Amino acid sequence: MKHFLKAVAAVAIVLVISMAIHVVCEMKGIELDTVMTTIVSASFATLIYQGLIKNEKNKEP
Repeated sequence: MKHFLKAVAAVAIVLVISMAIHVVCEMKGIELDTVMTTIVSASFATLIYQGLIKNEKNKEP
Protein backbone atom coordinates (compact mmCIF):
# COMPACT_ATOMS: atom_id res chain seq x y z
CA MET A 1 0.00 0.00 0.00
CA LYS A 2 2.91 2.34 0.70
CA HIS A 3 4.20 1.95 -2.84
CA PHE A 4 0.77 2.73 -4.27
CA LEU A 5 0.53 5.95 -2.26
CA LYS A 6 4.04 6.96 -3.31
CA ALA A 7 3.13 6.33 -6.95
CA VAL A 8 0.01 8.46 -6.56
CA ALA A 9 2.09 11.23 -5.00
CA ALA A 10 4.60 11.09 -7.87
CA VAL A 11 1.83 11.32 -10.47
CA ALA A 12 0.17 14.19 -8.60
CA ILE A 13 3.43 16.14 -8.53
CA VAL A 14 3.96 15.64 -12.26
CA LEU A 15 0.36 16.60 -13.06
CA VAL A 16 0.57 19.85 -11.09
CA ILE A 17 3.84 20.80 -12.81
CA SER A 18 2.46 19.80 -16.21
CA MET A 19 -0.69 21.87 -15.70
CA ALA A 20 1.36 24.91 -14.73
CA ILE A 21 3.53 24.54 -17.83
CA HIS A 22 0.46 24.15 -20.03
CA VAL A 23 -1.19 27.26 -18.59
CA VAL A 24 1.93 29.36 -19.14
CA CYS A 25 2.40 28.05 -22.68
CA GLU A 26 -1.28 28.61 -23.51
CA MET A 27 -1.06 32.21 -22.32
CA LYS A 28 1.98 32.75 -24.54
CA GLY A 29 0.28 31.10 -27.53
CA ILE A 30 2.63 28.11 -27.64
CA GLU A 31 1.11 24.73 -28.48
CA LEU A 32 2.65 21.65 -26.91
CA ASP A 33 2.84 18.29 -28.66
CA THR A 34 0.54 15.89 -26.82
CA VAL A 35 2.54 12.74 -27.51
CA MET A 36 5.84 14.21 -26.37
CA THR A 37 4.24 15.77 -23.30
CA THR A 38 2.78 12.39 -22.32
CA ILE A 39 6.12 10.62 -22.74
CA VAL A 40 7.99 13.23 -20.71
CA SER A 41 5.33 13.26 -17.96
CA ALA A 42 5.38 9.47 -17.63
CA SER A 43 9.18 9.46 -17.52
CA PHE A 44 9.31 12.10 -14.80
CA ALA A 45 6.65 10.33 -12.75
CA THR A 46 8.67 7.11 -12.96
CA LEU A 47 11.87 8.89 -11.92
CA ILE A 48 10.16 10.57 -8.97
CA TYR A 49 8.63 7.25 -7.89
CA GLN A 50 11.99 5.48 -8.10
CA GLY A 51 13.51 8.26 -5.99
CA LEU A 52 10.79 7.89 -3.37
CA ILE A 53 11.23 4.12 -3.00
CA LYS A 54 15.03 4.17 -3.28
CA ASN A 55 15.53 4.45 0.50
CA GLU A 56 13.24 1.48 1.17
CA LYS A 57 15.21 -0.74 -1.18
CA ASN A 58 18.47 0.15 0.59
CA LYS A 59 17.03 -0.68 4.04
CA GLU A 60 15.84 -4.17 3.12
CA PRO A 61 18.37 -6.93 3.96
